[in-house]
Amino acid sequence: MLGASVGLASCQENTLEALEQEKKDLVAEHKQAIRDHKAELFMMDSLIASHPESANQKEEKIKLVPVTVQNVTVKTFEHFFEVHGNVEVVEHAALFAQAPGNIKVIHVSEGTTVKKGQVLISLDASAVESGIKELEKGLELATKVFNKQKSLWDQKIGSEIQFLEVKNNKEALEQKLVTLREQLNMYQIEAPFNGVVDEIMPKVGEAAVPGYALARILNLGKIYLESDVSEKYISSVKAGGFVEVKFPSLNETVKARVTRVGNFINPSNRTFKVKVEFANPRGKYKPNQLAVMKIRDYKSVNALVIPARIIQQDRSGQDYVYTFEQKDAKRVKKLELKVGKSYEGMVEILNGLDLATVLIDKGAKSVQANDAIEIK
Repeated sequence: MLGASVGLASCQENTLEALEQEKKDLVAEHKQAIRDHKAELFMMDSLIASHPESANQKEEKIKLVPVTVQNVTVKTFEHFFEVHGNVEVVEHAALFAQAPGNIKVIHVSEGTTVKKGQVLISLDASAVESGIKELEKGLELATKVFNKQKSLWDQKIGSEIQFLEVKNNKEALEQKLVTLREQLNMYQIEAPFNGVVDEIMPKVGEAAVPGYALARILNLGKIYLESDVSEKYISSVKAGGFVEVKFPSLNETVKARVTRVGNFINPSNRTFKVKVEFANPRGKYKPNQLAVMKIRDYKSVNALVIPARIIQQDRSGQDYVYTFEQKDAKRVKKLELKVGKSYEGMVEILNGLDLATVLIDKGAKSVQANDAIEIK
């Protein structure tokens, strides 16, 4: 009440002009006080920001994404494609009778290892054998007559016609004997090559008819695979090329080389033939056994190789990976790549990387360019 009375009294004593001037002075004083206050606050903020403890607290506030890293590898990069095929034997024969007759003797059993020329089955050739014996006796007599006639002819005794008739008779019997002995060989079923008797069809006493197989023989030491390969590989598959042959039923893999590349493209399926031969120790691999051929169609020495899982692709189809660079923290950086062939999870990089580049692996799909990361 006293202040109000004094102010009222002052207002009554001063003029209006003096009061307005006093108000202006108070407003100017207030504004200056605000400016001074803001300057003091700015100075205080600057001191706080420049304090070392404040900098550590700021770093702790940066969100760090945990990632792992992967180095670029330099190695020989190979690319393969797979085709299926069945095991075939180079020497494989079904044996047939060349003359009719009953089975007289089976000299071997199934599974027997035989040599080329060994007799496997004998047919009853008694009629031919009898004919041979008869001819041999006739030839014996004809030879004696010829020798006597020749002795007389050498002494100029007898006619030339007699000598020629005797000689012709002897030679005719000799030729017939050769023919019968060749016919006798037709009653013997022989092994055409070294191998294993896989199957014997008839039994002793049964009739052997020409045109019906009597036995089957295989040489398991010489086998091959033949497969149809897509036309797109015609320029990359060459004779002598490296091949891995996998046998799923045995869980085994053997190394081989392409022995022949076909020159004809099948118009119905656009494929060509590829043949691979390889050793078959102890006959382990069997005819018609399923196999998978991994044929190498590309090789690059000293190639830059990275895992396919860390490569990403943007909307335009550009391949890229993430690396990082050191700033206030480790910051993500995007690298665009030119990729080559990929095989078994690895990709050859043709352009965009060098050996010193360290790539973000796990966590790469959770970051973007300029994100702060923490390497685990």
